[in-house]
Amino acid sequence: MPKEIDAAAQKRTQDVNRVALRMKQYYGGDMDMVQHFVRVYTLAKSIGELEHLSDEEQFDLELASVVHNVEGDRIPVVRDILRECGIAEAAAMKVCHMVENAENYEHIGTLDHQILIEAKLIVDFKEQNTPEKEIIRKAEDIFLTNTGKLFLKRAFHL
Repeated sequence: MPKEIDAAAQKRTQDVNRVALRMKQYYGGDMDMVQHFVRVYTLAKSIGELEHLSDEEQFDLELASVVHNVEGDRIPVVRDILRECGIAEAAAMKVCHMVENAENYEHIGTLDHQILIEAKLIVDFKEQNTPEKEIIRKAEDIFLTNTGKLFLKRAFHL
């Protein structure tokens, strides 16, 4: 692998880690919130890699999964965190759009956004002890990736 690609991949990883560290500070001592974004991040990262996202899509997905659960006036807070961490404006704009629409299942425009929603739902279903019938109904309506469907089935023994 050429050194330029290694350096670019390493920078993306460092950027995501910097944002994750900032989010841990944002949540203070609330370990439930930290654990939630770590679960969503881990699942989204795996699904994105297995669905063969481009490097840019994978980066946007990982950033969005880390910051997706900011509370209150979400987008200005997310934008500020991403800027503090040195994330390029184009990536920050896309991540803000994904976060703003993380609950919108009607107009999912990109594969990375789809994966964010699938990872978030799997984690939410588990954390909220969602009844199996509701999981199945939502899965049929929302889940599109083969990997997301597989992870969902394995997580809930469907």
